[in-house]
Parts: sequence; structure tokens; C-alpha cells
Amino acid sequence: MTYKLNLEKASDKITNTIDKLLNKHSGSVLVATNKENIYKLCFGYADIARKIPVSMDTQFLAGSVTKQFTAVAILKALLDKNINKNDPTKLKKHIESELNNTIEYYLPAEHEIWNGSMPVWANTVTIHQLLVHSSGITNYTSLPDFEKQKFPKNSDLIAFFKDYELEFTPGEKFSYSNSGYYLLGMIIQQVTQQDLDVYLEKTFFEPLEMRSTFLPTQGTVDDLIRSDTRFPNLARGYQYEITKQDANLEEINRYESMEVPGAAGSLISTAEDLLKWNNALYAEEIIPKFLLELILKPYLVTERANAYYGYGIEIMKSDAFGEYYSHRGGIPGFRSILTFIPTLQISIITLQNIVENQELLAPEIEKIKASLPQTLSKEESSLELVKIIESKYPTIVENRNCYEFGPIYDAIIKTLEWLCI
Repeated sequence: MTYKLNLEKASDKITNTIDKLLNKHSGSVLVATNKENIYKLCFGYADIARKIPVSMDTQFLAGSVTKQFTAVAILKALLDKNINKNDPTKLKKHIESELNNTIEYYLPAEHEIWNGSMPVWANTVTIHQLLVHSSGITNYTSLPDFEKQKFPKNSDLIAFFKDYELEFTPGEKFSYSNSGYYLLGMIIQQVTQQDLDVYLEKTFFEPLEMRSTFLPTQGTVDDLIRSDTRFPNLARGYQYEITKQDANLEEINRYESMEVPGAAGSLISTAEDLLKWNNALYAEEIIPKFLLELILKPYLVTERANAYYGYGIEIMKSDAFGEYYSHRGGIPGFRSILTFIPTLQISIITLQNIVENQELLAPEIEKIKASLPQTLSKEESSLELVKIIESKYPTIVENRNCYEFGPIYDAIIKTLEWLCI
């Protein structure tokens, strides 16, 4: 089922909604069908010190939006190496079988990535479980002292988390793990015999004319701006103190080096390039329908209410316009949301280069976490934590409304729902 929206009415309503919410925001917002824009505007500065405003050419770190590119890449790689291309039934069965292979099948014990010591879980955890975050592998970005580490080689990063025991039996439940997607990047390289950044560029970015989109494999934002000609329009990232009223913006004090997030979060792109990706992906121009269906299948409920995880994409549901697909990204200095609503054939893309700084609040957050009842679920604990913190510091909500695109995105969704009723 599809809805026929009056696009002029939708544009007016969304514009009026966003105008009421705009404050000190910085970034790009794009709402569009595959044929025309409904809303397209940029705000703030890509570089405050040099007074360079954000434009549609501005490149942003997309964080975990990268994961859907990784998911599509592993399926595309398995498709291209398969010998049953002329028999769709056999092809589907074969790829599904390959997704149930273990990590060891693609990255055997002698592979350099293990540095002579493959973890036991590599012969238990499957590719499917990596894709849906049900592997039980420890999330390396949540480990103590993660921010103090340096990882000159892929094997160094994997060594940082590989010796931890699985947190639960693989397939038992959903638990978000960047480690799983980092490993998927290594598997794509093994299957394609190409570096991941090169494979994505040749297979996706160049054919789709996503000329501002890349997956850098080293260097920070500073390094890329200074010495990489692919990033002439890369934004800098800024932060505000979350509990201060009228907080000043400061450039973040630590950019992530791009070898660290890898296939889990190193993508850099623009709003218009991400629209090209959405249009091609959901039109089955990148992978065939049966593989797209694998990606969009709601395998496991996530840690968010009424949200399910497919392959690198969250599946949500609206009472007004039905099922839709989305993913958020967060990396120091940047936030992103990429959404597609099939019944409306509408994409929503938000990219921002302002984030909250919770550093001063971190000790208090840890104390509150420790005091919460152990009987609460993960989701209940998170909700209770937010309730306690926001009641004590009302400026948190004020600042988020002032700087973050999250409330604007939520308002766009509600506006589209209202237009469908």
C-alpha cells in the first residue's frame, strides 16, 4: 500500500514545523521523494573559526549509518561470487547458507587478523548473528580505557576485544556491538579480495555518482581536512556543555581516528549523496529484491520500544503510514539519521555537527546507574536514568531542543503521520 501525499502541502507543513523549532542548529536536513525535494535546508557553520557555513556540499561523519552499507556490501559480495546466478531459488538458498557460516569459515585461524590466536567464539558466531547484533561479542567501544587506545593495525583493534568471553549465547538476544560490524568489514575484504574502502567506492559510490562519499581508513577530521583531497568540504565537530544554560559551542577535543570505527562507523557523506543511496537501494537497483527482503526482515527486537533490527537497519512502525526503515549514527562531533518510508516513498536525512558534552555529568550518571534496581530491564533502566537526570537538570532538554536535530526529526515524522490521517 502507498499513500499519495500532496507534496506542496507536505512541504508547507514541514517547513512551518521546522521553522518553529529552529534555534542554534548546525547541519543539513533533507526530506525528499526519489523525484523531488519536499524540504532542503542547511544551518550553522561547517567551520566556526573560518566562518564557513554549512551547505549541501558539506561532508559529515555519518557514524553508524555506515552499518547498512556494510550489510549491503556483504550480501553483494556473496551474490557476486556465487555460481548460481541464473537460478534465483538456488541462489537465495546458497546465500542464506553462507550467512549461517561461522566467522572462522571466512577468517580461519591462520588469518593475520587473529595474530596467531583465534578466539573460540570465531567457530560459533555466524555472519547472520554479526549482522543482527546477536553475537554476544563484547562491544569494543564500551570497554574500559577504549578512548586511550591506539590501533595501528586491524589485528591490534581485534586483539583489544577478542579475548573477552561471549556475553551470552549467540542468537539468544539483541545487544548492539560495533565489534560485530568491524569483523564484517574484515570478512568483506576476505570475500572480495579488495580493501573495504575500495570495494565500497567501486561497487556503490562511483556507480551511484555519490561523489562526496568515502570510507576513510585512517586519520582524524583534522588530518582529512589538512591532507586528503577527497574532503574539501568536511565539517568540523562541536559540542556544548549539556547542563549549562546558554552554553557556548567549542570544537570537540578528541576526534576519532577513522581506522577505529571501520565498517561499523567510518562513512563520510552528504545529505544529497545519502538520498541517492536510499533511492537506489529501495528501488532494488543495488541488490535484488530477495536480498533486500533479507535486510529489511525484523529479526530481533532492539533495546528501543517497538523497534526491530534487520541487517544494518532498524525497522519501525507507524500507525499512520506503516513500516519504515531507519538508522542513527553518532561519532564524536557528529550525529546522523537516515530514514526511508516506503508507503510514502520519502527519505528523511539529518546530518549535524553539534553534539552534547556529558563529561562533567558522567560521574553522576554512573552513580545513578549503580543505584537503580537490578530488576529493571535495560530499556527500563535507561528510561529511569533519563527521567532522574532531566528532572535535576532541566537545561538538558532545553539544550537538546536548541542544538540537536533529534526533536526536529521526530516532528517531521509526526507531521507526515498527520498528513496521512
